[in-house]
Amino acid sequence: MMNHERKYKKKLFKQKKTIGIWATLGAPCLAEIIANVGFDWILFDCEHGTNSPLNLIDQLNAVKSRNREIACLVRVGSNDIVEIKRVLDIGVDGIMIPMISNRADAEAAVKYCSYPPDGMRGVSGICRASDYGLRNDYLKQASKEICILVQVENLDGLKNLKEIIDTEGVDGVFIGPSDLAASMGKLGSSSDKTVEDEIRKALELIIRKNKPAGIITLSNQDGIERFRQGFNFVAIAHDAHFISKELHILKSKFSNHLEKI
Repeated sequence: MMNHERKYKKKLFKQKKTIGIWATLGAPCLAEIIANVGFDWILFDCEHGTNSPLNLIDQLNAVKSRNREIACLVRVGSNDIVEIKRVLDIGVDGIMIPMISNRADAEAAVKYCSYPPDGMRGVSGICRASDYGLRNDYLKQASKEICILVQVENLDGLKNLKEIIDTEGVDGVFIGPSDLAASMGKLGSSSDKTVEDEIRKALELIIRKNKPAGIITLSNQDGIERFRQGFNFVAIAHDAHFISKELHILKSKFSNHLEKI
């Protein structure tokens, strides 16, 4: 049976620093490797990459078979009631909803994640999240256990950040640097100073409002710097990027040595 003690949400509320990784490749064996390493959380990305509700189950089972302490989060493709319902029925520790631009978006996301009377989530007592009906308290406990993260990643979201943060039911705010840069006319330049300035201002507001703040980085050094700035949950690697980069470095070094033989 599934582990129903959702420790990750408790860590977030306590403002603990947690280290995660972005998983996009849809491979259960890779999910096992990540679980063995011992990250605090793994986010399965269904917005970009090859993940889907169908292959999520195999990956979730692979992770929990190796490491029951790691939190399994899923980013859905959009703020869509059906997609969110399907992911939650599979049974995850947390869900991330992208492109939240205002209070209405945030309120909708929370409602889609919550059962009536508080929300609009469709009810199925027989799903993986409820141990296929064997867990009698699931419907009552689900809202307390699921960590709801909203992703702010455009100028409208920054403009309306205070009302997004204040939306009841939002557990944490994740800043999306790439889409934010694109919305500022800096496509492909998320490290641009003007983009970084906006990220800093957003972080300051999130901290003042006592909400956990998250972001993704692609290097150890950048990850450490983000924690120093005040972010609480940081993805320090992206599976496809990490594998591609490390293989390229390995091959280049080997080729250089080969030329000297």
